[in-house]
Formats: sequence, C-alpha cells, structure tokens
Amino acid sequence: MPRQKIDNLVFELTEACNQRCRFCYNYWRDGSSPIPAPDPRLCRRTLRKLLSQVSVGTISFSGGEPMTMPNVTDLALMCRFKGCGVNLLTNGTLLTEDHIRNFKEIGIGAIQIPLLSADPAVHDYLTCLTGSWEKAVKALRAVTALNPGHAYAVLVMTKVNAPGIPDTLELLADCGVRGVMVNRFNLGGQGLLHRDELVLDRAGLRQAFADVDAFAATHSGMRFTSGVCTPMCLIMPSEFRHIQFTFCSTDFNRRPVAVNFRGDVRFCNHSPKVLGNIYQRNISDILADPAATEYYNAVPEHCRDCRFLHPCNGGCRAASEQVYGTFAAIDPVLD
Repeated sequence: MPRQKIDNLVFELTEACNQRCRFCYNYWRDGSSPIPAPDPRLCRRTLRKLLSQVSVGTISFSGGEPMTMPNVTDLALMCRFKGCGVNLLTNGTLLTEDHIRNFKEIGIGAIQIPLLSADPAVHDYLTCLTGSWEKAVKALRAVTALNPGHAYAVLVMTKVNAPGIPDTLELLADCGVRGVMVNRFNLGGQGLLHRDELVLDRAGLRQAFADVDAFAATHSGMRFTSGVCTPMCLIMPSEFRHIQFTFCSTDFNRRPVAVNFRGDVRFCNHSPKVLGNIYQRNISDILADPAATEYYNAVPEHCRDCRFLHPCNGGCRAASEQVYGTFAAIDPVLD
C-alpha cells in the first residue's frame, strides 16, 4: 500500500538554541520551562519513524537551532536517501564552510539565515547574542560563494529594525543573496514578552513593506516573499506588487505540517497544539482525524462575512492559539 505524500514538512530537530531572539515565536520559549539539550539518538529514531510512515517531498530542518544537533548532516543524508528534498532553517552562527560543502554534496536545497539589520548592534540586540551579526553575514557570504543560489535571507520586521530596512536590503544584495523572506514580527513564544517593543502599528507595517517594495522594484534579480500570512484588512498585497505574499491553508494537504524530535505532530511550526504523536498513531491517521479538521476549519466571527476570507483566512491563527488559546480568533496583530 503506498504511503501518504506530504509535499512540505517542518521537522524540529531540537528545542535548544544558542540565541534568545526577542522575536522568537517558538511556543516553548515563553520562559515557563527549561529547554532540554539536543537528543541526537531520539531525533534520528523519530525521523526514521516519520519517513517510514509518509513520503515527504521537501523536509525543512528547524528548531530551536538545528546546527546544535551534532548529527545534522547524517539526518539530512537519511532524508536524501528517501528521496526528500531538504532545506535548512538556521541562524547561521554555527554554520561552517565544511558544513556548507557537505550540504552541497548531499544536495541540500535552501539554507535560510536571518539577517535583521545592516547595523551589528541592532541585529545582536534582537538575537540577544553578541557577535551573531558577524557570523550571520559570514555564513550568508559563504553559502553564496560555495553554493550559489541556495542562500536565502530572512528579515523579521519589527519597530526596532524597521527604520533600517533599505540599508539591510543593500547589505543582503552585497552578500549575493537573491531570495529574501520579509516577515512581519509574529506573536508567540519569547516574542510575547516583547510585544509592545516589537509590534509595528498599521502605518509602520505599511511603511516597512513599502520600503521593501521600492527596493525590489529596482533589484529585479532578487525575489521577495512575505512568509507570514497577514490579514488583508491590514495589508493588501496588490499595493505591493514586487513582493509575493503567501497565505496559510487549513487543508493539511496544502500546507507544511510540523513534527518535532519527540514525534509530536502540529498544524505548523508556530502552533502549540499537539494533534497526536507518530509513536502512537500513524501520521496519516492523525492528519485525517475529523476532530482536527473541524478545529482548523473554524472561522473567526470578525472574518465571517469578509470577501477576502479566502485566501486570507484571518491571518496567522496559529498566533491566535498562542495569544488567545484558540484557532477560532483572528490574528492578534489586529489588536
């Protein structure tokens, strides 16, 4: 019997990270409990279990910081032997040239690294790790030099770094980066503790996207994507023609589900709600559960009669789960 196919899946190798980013959305980084150290054996066993249950088109290694996992190259090779594409979502501070060469040999796809500002002090302030800017820039330059076309930058736009967006984009162009994720700060995890400091108001968010759009208009060799779904009553994509906006689907067949190193399955890597565990049930059965479908098909009352409900879907409602404890509420960015 053929295994179910999942086109995109985020696999969280560990909850550990060497940074404590003020904007981090990981639900376990809310300060309520200590973060466990990486567990390479459990991670490998869980990944093997996952790949025995389902066929995955592309698997993105995330965390925490995936490069804290000592056997990350072996894990990537396991996926490649199973025919999966592999992406790496890393902060870049632990990424070496040897890693990059090995990943190139394995056939790793995108290597995604956040660069938050052209000003080292601003980047390091947001990551809470002195020297992280220098290492992130070095990593981006190394990927573009050793494996051209595979470096992708992430710019998380907050009140702290938004004024410097044009300079940050110039630096990314100078690094040779051709793909940039321009994500608004999305509430969750550690970010809940810094909400007032980081959340851009409507005017500030519009200006941030306008700055990106203006830069993109004069840099046709670079691609800009907004990877955090934003309510269309707040940001209308048609006003920013040089940025590709993405929106979440509640259909598990059309979205990247998240699985962590323990085998917990979640709607996405922003959602805290565990739907089941692959050691107890096959992931296909977990995703096909009518209770999960009903839960995620809930429509916020605020959005019910909106003509933009599809594809908007009320913005990022995984953020609503973290803030309000329910998927049936609209994105808290509107508060």
